[in-house]
Amino acid sequence: MNPQLLYSLLCLAFGAGGVYFLIKQSRKDVTGLGKVVRGETKKNNSRHQNVMLALMLLAPPEQREKIAELLRDVREDSE
Repeated sequence: MNPQLLYSLLCLAFGAGGVYFLIKQSRKDVTGLGKVVRGETKKNNSRHQNVMLALMLLAPPEQREKIAELLRDVREDSE
């Protein structure tokens, strides 16, 4: 067998393996990024609710209705 042909086939196989590894690794990175974004979205919703509850509990009883109205306006604007 021609040594030049053997060398070319080895280079081609090595390059193909490298491309396969890069594609596989980038797919894992994208999947991991999706999990992080989804988790942060869920955490953000619970944080928003916790802040709203804390504001309502800290407010004097006579101002709670006004704060509730402001929070409703903010929530409607964000949706």
